[in-house]
Amino acid sequence: MNRSGLLFRLAVVMVFASTIVVFISAQLFYRLTYLNEVEFANKEISQLYHTVSATASIAAYLNDTELAKEVANGLATNGVVHGVKITTENSVISSTVVSDNEPLVFTLNSPFEKNREVGKLAIIPDLKHIENRAKDIGEANAKALIAQASVVTIVAIFIAYILITRPMINIAANLHDTMPGTPHRLPVPDFHENSELGKLVRDINELLKQTESQISEERVLRKEMEILEKRFRMLFENSASPIVLMEPRGSILLHNDAFTQMLNKVGVRFKTNLGPLLSELLDTPEQLIKSVKSAFENDEIATGEYKLINQTSSGDKKQNSLWTQIVVTSIVSDDLKEYYQLTLHDISRRKKELEQLSLKINYDHLTQLQSRHAVEKMMLEYISSHKSFAYILIDLNGFKQVNDVYGHDAGNEILIYISSQLKKSIRHDDIVCRWGGDEFALMLADTSIQGVKVTLEKILAKINKNYYLSKYDKNIAIGASMGVSFYPRDAKDMQTLIGMADDAMYAVKRKSDSNGAGENEKSGLMFATEPVK
Repeated sequence: MNRSGLLFRLAVVMVFASTIVVFISAQLFYRLTYLNEVEFANKEISQLYHTVSATASIAAYLNDTELAKEVANGLATNGVVHGVKITTENSVISSTVVSDNEPLVFTLNSPFEKNREVGKLAIIPDLKHIENRAKDIGEANAKALIAQASVVTIVAIFIAYILITRPMINIAANLHDTMPGTPHRLPVPDFHENSELGKLVRDINELLKQTESQISEERVLRKEMEILEKRFRMLFENSASPIVLMEPRGSILLHNDAFTQMLNKVGVRFKTNLGPLLSELLDTPEQLIKSVKSAFENDEIATGEYKLINQTSSGDKKQNSLWTQIVVTSIVSDDLKEYYQLTLHDISRRKKELEQLSLKINYDHLTQLQSRHAVEKMMLEYISSHKSFAYILIDLNGFKQVNDVYGHDAGNEILIYISSQLKKSIRHDDIVCRWGGDEFALMLADTSIQGVKVTLEKILAKINKNYYLSKYDKNIAIGASMGVSFYPRDAKDMQTLIGMADDAMYAVKRKSDSNGAGENEKSGLMFATEPVK
């Protein structure tokens, strides 16, 4: 039998309880029996006194010693009597017994005079005899109690086993064999349809029903989650854009293959920490950190375009530079931990296209000089920052005839030559551009009228020199007309400034044409604020 089983423990408890009850009951019954026996002995001694009182009274009255001894010895033969003592006026007669027991004393009256006392009859009870008899009765009662308690205990254990223990054991066994989530239910024990055990089984079955429903729902949700996880994993792993999940301090928790491939492109070995917001990969990490801080303070998603550091040892690093658009999202988990999700989009191709487009917009393809668009932007920047400069518009004289006689190739050759002379004649910080057709423009910053005049005269001298066309074995004479305006002396807005230089330039042309000068003689310059002569 299982010592931890309910039946075993119930039997032990009931046996222990019945033993205590039998022990206490035996002690109580023994005490009561003893008291009853003492009382019964006293009654028996009183009856003996009434039986021998007449004879004892005569013996005491006559002072008959022999008769008194017979009475004493006769009483002493009774089991409840330990000893007898008869006291008269002249003598004391007793049985030969010494005892400390308290005697029962009776008065002996005269047989002729009822109210006259002639002696005393003292009967000493045999307490040991009484105690032994009480003990025998108590033992018998104890045995009866033990037998009765044993029977009651066995019957109680059997009834408890039938009505309580066995049903509970069956419930426990069925419950142990029941798998949550299955349609299996516990049977209600016999005779317990309306009992507490029946209610317990019904409650357990209700819990099993709810558990089955919840587990079924959980299984459905788990399948859906598995499908979503597979889709997310497929989306995450197969994403063409690198995706990184990281802690704010830089520890990388998750990344996809595209991120590893990107690291290989820039020659960086993967580490679990590449700095906060991948700062070790960026050419300007402080810009990203500042942008993310500003965006998160306004509860926005941070985004920006950043160049990655190229650590490869081969190839043109500038040509192979990698630009990415980085999108940073803050994610807070259920346990209130913050994470950053970084998505990097490769925009290197778009950057190169923009650079090429910028070159087309800002530079002249033939002369490699800046374009009119670029110079106009520069002029606006100078004006917005109140930086003084001189604007010079240059128009070539005699260029149309070269194009008409020798063709566009010769014209292009002349334009390239003039461009090189202009670049050689100005300072490093000055700007020269092809304004359009055979027109050029200069921006000379922080210079005086005299300084501008000296520079332009040098340029005119170079332009006025005949140019040799090797293909045609001809020397070509080209001149130039120049108009000059100053910011902010002449005008404070770009269009007015350009218009004034244009007017001055055409004034030079008109003056040369009216004089009928040759191509070199047509060259000249004029300041916008100077009067036309």
